[in-house]
Amino acid sequence: MPGKQPIRAALTTAATKAGFDRSMTERSLRFTLTVMTPIVVTLFTGPENWLVYAMVSAIVAFAGDAGGRPLPRFAWMATGPLALSIGLMLGAAATGHLGAVFALSMGAGLAYGLVETAHPHLLLATRFFVFGIVLAGLVSAPVPVDYVAILVMLVFSWLVSLASDLQDGRWQPLTVPPAASIGISLKGSRGPRIAFALAVMLSIGAALSVSVLLGSLRPSWACLTVVLVMRSEVVSSLQLAVERVVGTLGGVIVAVAVANVGNHRMILIVMAIAAFVRWPAQQFHNALGVFCLTLFVLLMVELVAPDAHTAMLLLHERLTDTVIGAIAAAIGLAAFNLLQRRIGPVALPVREPGHEG
Repeated sequence: MPGKQPIRAALTTAATKAGFDRSMTERSLRFTLTVMTPIVVTLFTGPENWLVYAMVSAIVAFAGDAGGRPLPRFAWMATGPLALSIGLMLGAAATGHLGAVFALSMGAGLAYGLVETAHPHLLLATRFFVFGIVLAGLVSAPVPVDYVAILVMLVFSWLVSLASDLQDGRWQPLTVPPAASIGISLKGSRGPRIAFALAVMLSIGAALSVSVLLGSLRPSWACLTVVLVMRSEVVSSLQLAVERVVGTLGGVIVAVAVANVGNHRMILIVMAIAAFVRWPAQQFHNALGVFCLTLFVLLMVELVAPDAHTAMLLLHERLTDTVIGAIAAAIGLAAFNLLQRRIGPVALPVREPGHEG
């Protein structure tokens, strides 16, 4: 009917503005299928600790998808899960030795700070290397089945990605320059990079210290906040910190409401919706992307928590630890400004074109 055409055109325009073009819709469907599959598995096996490791692996593998033919695609998707696994092994080896866990975490934060201007896959690897150390060292040391879950979800994420391309009848082009596999693009002077790396290291130490002193069950959340929001561009870093706190607050409020009034089926439906709109929401505004991911993660925590009291405690701790991480990042940025004046710029050697990620 003629009257339906303007309505359809208006809906199409609204969906496009919201980020739901064809490419984004396919991306959202792939992400939802990837992260909801292990949730569905636990409906038959019962809640298991491996779900947390599987979920983190699925998310970082998805984030590392650079397209291309099957083998190069798998290699790039494995960047995050591999770094996570190495971090978990180191953290597990240091379990029970608080000083060693702090030293490893702060050292990994130093490494992140040094490569903060480098290729995005290297940033992904260093961030989740830090997260793995803290997760294993201060939260829960993984057992062999957890590493199996990481590998299984990496392979599953890869197969879902390939299946999406097969449906279109062509491989998506590789979005990573070939030189990125052998060279690191580092921008700026060496002095500010060193200053920033020291600031990240101090921020991680401060965030972990406060979280541990407060008896946090998941100090890894505070640490992850630091490495996700800290940038050598101070203004954008502070903006990211505020947006992360706001998005987390919204996610906690909605998660608490769903957990209190919703049944098991409603929790699964809300998780699926949050997963589906996560990427378009991220494009629209970072705080909305954080909100969706926080809601998804906290409802997952609700499913695997041993009892309702622990689940509610973790929901509130997510916000507390995020605020701790954001404040620690802000203090670190202030330290960064002071350190820059002390260290001063040191020129970098000129790199060949094509090394930038």
